[in-house]
Amino acid sequence: GGPPLTPRELDVLVQVALGCTNVEAGQRLSLKPETVKSYLRSAATKLGTRTRYESVSRARLLRLIP
Repeated sequence: GGPPLTPRELDVLVQVALGCTNVEAGQRLSLKPETVKSYLRSAATKLGTRTRYESVSRARLLRLIP
């Protein structure tokens, strides 16, 4: 695999997996929605995915998130 995901990228992916929007994930993690988006973009690049749902799927497959 490529570079590992940061703890914060994983936190954001977990929130997305729970069905949160960027705004909701940001509220739960005390981050701005733009920051959440940035973490998701970075995670997608590392995972080689295009959408938030693909990213969650791939992260689950790799057992990075529950």
